[in-house]
Amino acid sequence: MLNLHLPRAVGAWLSNLTGQSPERRRADASDTVMHWPPTAARVLVSAERHAHKSIAQALALEHPKGFLLAHVPLHKLVRVPKQYSYREWLSRTGLLTVDFALCDEHGYVRSVVLLPIAEDQPRHSRKRERLLRVLGATELAVTHWDREWQNEASDRLRDKLFPKARASGYYADTPHAH
Repeated sequence: MLNLHLPRAVGAWLSNLTGQSPERRRADASDTVMHWPPTAARVLVSAERHAHKSIAQALALEHPKGFLLAHVPLHKLVRVPKQYSYREWLSRTGLLTVDFALCDEHGYVRSVVLLPIAEDQPRHSRKRERLLRVLGATELAVTHWDREWQNEASDRLRDKLFPKARASGYYADTPHAH
């Protein structure tokens, strides 16, 4: 009868000869950095960088001390009532992201910008529909980016990104006296 454990025995014998202990081999096997060396990646592609620049200028007009965040997971933007399972919510929406979140100086999201997606990919379309359904249930302003807007004047772009009417004398980040 053929011994099927012979390769394992030979491997163990060779490891002992080279001085590798079983603990060391297990540590090496699970070392992700050693097996997949990481490198820095580009976070925004060209179209996203152009949109980011234009949106940042418009955000500075509306919220001078505001933040512009890119590729934000939906679960960071929206809260669910405490009586529901956060784990289940995260499993349903954990992979959904918005392209840009425009925040005031206190970190509250005031508007969301979504870049166009390729229509020929049904999976992306389904994810976008789910994302829009969740965002539609919130009070957030959702804007679908048009590539032509990168040449738009900042004040007109601000009106598109923050569509709610502002009263005269409005200044977004100034506390109001009661």
